[in-house]
Parts: sequence; structure tokens; C-alpha cells
Amino acid sequence: MADGVPHIADAPSDHVCAGCCMGKMREDNLSRNPEKTIKSAGVLDLIHSDIMGPMQTKTPGACTYAVAFIDDFSRHVTVYFMKKKAEVLEKFKMFKADMENATGCKIKRIRSDNSGEYTGRLFKEYLSKQGIRHEKTVPYTPQQNGLAERMIQSLVEMARCMLYHEGIDKQWWAEAVNTSARNLSSRT
Repeated sequence: MADGVPHIADAPSDHVCAGCCMGKMREDNLSRNPEKTIKSAGVLDLIHSDIMGPMQTKTPGACTYAVAFIDDFSRHVTVYFMKKKAEVLEKFKMFKADMENATGCKIKRIRSDNSGEYTGRLFKEYLSKQGIRHEKTVPYTPQQNGLAERMIQSLVEMARCMLYHEGIDKQWWAEAVNTSARNLSSRT
């Protein structure tokens, strides 16, 4: 036993070592302080978006991807299905037209990851012409777009449960995801 080093038995059993706790954390949590969290002011003020896929099974229409657009204020989710990720701009234009016509509001900001579908020249030019600010997450920090990440997780889990429960073939995943999106949106 070394001089000056306390015995483990000398430490209280309910002792929590802050250094040990911090050292064992996998990653630093993002701020959960409500004062630091910027909330959207209204419908279409902020849209979260992310892509899911490629799915292992193609739909009857040969889609293997889906893109989700979630309104931060209302939590309304809209999902579009795609054969390739390059269709994101086309789907965003459809979403923008549908939602702006339905609400009378304009999209002000979109938050996404840094994938090429969102950072490509055509997407950037379109956002610029429409006056939409693009908020991109820091690479390898999906929690910065946590609403979209969690929504996609919920959509996929609900869809999977529907397919398994009803014994429906996996090729119908898009219909199950779409039904999940409608169910989740109707709750808001």
C-alpha cells in the first residue's frame, strides 16, 4: 500500500466521482437549456429534413429512398419516396408548393445534414432564389437535426410493426411509412 493513497474502503459507498462520470461519457450532450434553444415562431418558419435509405427492398414503384420534411412548429411530417437520392430537390419543391398553398405561409429556413443532396449547387441556388436560409449540421453530429432523426426512427419503427403485425410483404414499406406519417401528423 502506498503512503497517502486512501483505501477504497475509506470512500463512502454513495460517493459519485464527477471526473469518472465525465471520463466515461461517450460524447458531450448538446445544450438542453430552453433559453438557448431557438424555437420556430410559426408554421413553416423552420423545416427539418433527412433522407432514409437505401431500403433493402424496392417498392412496386422501384423506390428505395424516402425524404422526410418536418415542420418544427406543428410537427407535421410529410414523406416523399424516391428511386435515387438526387430527387431531393424535386421533392422539396413539391413539399414547398403543397405546404405554402395549404397554409399561406412561406418557408423561411430548412435544417439538414451536410449530405450532397442538400449541399449541391442546384439545391443551394434554389434556396437562395426562394429566400430560404439553409441551416446545416456539423458533420457527425446528427443530434443537431434530432427532430428529423427521431421522426425517421419513429416512422420506420411504426411501419415495421404494421408490416409484421399484418403479415404484409416488405415491398409495401412505403405505404406503411406513409400511413405512419399521417398517424403521427394527426396527433399534432
